[in-house]
Amino acid sequence: MIKVQGLEKSYEGKQVLRGLSLTVQPGEIVGLTGLKGAGKTTAMDIIAGVAAADKGTVEISGILLDSETSAARQLVGYAPAEPAAPRDMSPRAWLRFLADARGMSSREAGDKIDTALKLLGIRDISDKPMSRLNRAALQLASVAQAVFHEPEAVLIDEPTADLDPKDILALRAAIRAASKDRAVLLASDNLTEMCALCDRVLVLADGKSDPRRVAADMLAQAEHDVLSCAVLVTDSEALAEAVQREIEVQLSTLERQEIARASIEDNGKIIVAKDLRRGIEIANAVAPEHLEICVDEPFEYLDAVQNAGSVFLGRNCPEPLGDYLGGTNHTLPTTGTARFGSPLSVDDFIK
Repeated sequence: MIKVQGLEKSYEGKQVLRGLSLTVQPGEIVGLTGLKGAGKTTAMDIIAGVAAADKGTVEISGILLDSETSAARQLVGYAPAEPAAPRDMSPRAWLRFLADARGMSSREAGDKIDTALKLLGIRDISDKPMSRLNRAALQLASVAQAVFHEPEAVLIDEPTADLDPKDILALRAAIRAASKDRAVLLASDNLTEMCALCDRVLVLADGKSDPRRVAADMLAQAEHDVLSCAVLVTDSEALAEAVQREIEVQLSTLERQEIARASIEDNGKIIVAKDLRRGIEIANAVAPEHLEICVDEPFEYLDAVQNAGSVFLGRNCPEPLGDYLGGTNHTLPTTGTARFGSPLSVDDFIK
């Protein structure tokens, strides 16, 4: 488990981290996202033990990094944004070098290296020099060095940067495979990637809503089918936690419980943003079929909405009500296509 409490860090008088707290459980993939310069890499460096915080604590599986640095570091694997592998070495040789540095026996190292290379799908190219590998293979090799010694916590910074779609899919699958029984923390400014890969997303950077209503609206979307995606963006961590609890309560009462649970577990997200303006930016990145703005003054935020199939304004305008009023034939852009498409309308049939 990774447990971070109140991390703070400043460089040359500029504060880059202010009170960062998070917890990542074994078997969970958590995304740490935000704008460039928000402090994501700084946070990863501190958690990995390669940089010091000005304030706050990091705990890896119950061991405090500050008081037992060496023991805590042994439990962490870190794949930085830029793979640190020497270009004249092969992935296998690099892992063998790192295994020697960790004091592994030859047999233990061989077994663990083979397991990691197979897990990441790069065993066939493991003897080629790094200089001959493409960006995707280098990223996979970097993840391999982060997991081969079987750490309890894995940190991966900007895993899919500069990769093409095919390679992104391969890397996603590899990260999911590597996350089994481990606490995995990813850092990226690509929110779409975080939503596709992570169990939870935290954003560096109006808790007034009733969590029962919010949970009910999310489940109304989730029970459509197992591929549905219900996402909550809020600036209140307290609301996020309350909604998560309420979803569990309401799931037990649904006739379509099995479908809704699969949808929530596989595709549902609760995102805590710095403020509601940042929340709208996140909503535009997700490009939802339905967007509810559950605040006292929703029209203050409407102009900032760019990508949404339909928008529901205010705390008392739930998505199911809008669907019924829209009628059975309303057709909206799904799966993020609101980034470039609009709802079907009469205009689509005019010559």
